[in-house]
Amino acid sequence: MTRDNIPAPVPPPTPIPPQQSAAGAGLAAAAAQGAVQGATRSLTARLMDKFLSDPPDWLRALCHALGLWE
Repeated sequence: MTRDNIPAPVPPPTPIPPQQSAAGAGLAAAAAQGAVQGATRSLTARLMDKFLSDPPDWLRALCHALGLWE
């Protein structure tokens, strides 16, 4: 090869910096998720209290049949 046929070196591509999210976006999402989890826990607790204090007949019969109820 002659000097005229040598390809010129190619510079490496410049890295693209990662994009940053908005400052409060993570906090808003976390707060919304916390509110949903809190509401779910509250609803579950109320349903459990209701079913444990006065279970419906079909649930009581099922628990008796499975030996879970005294």
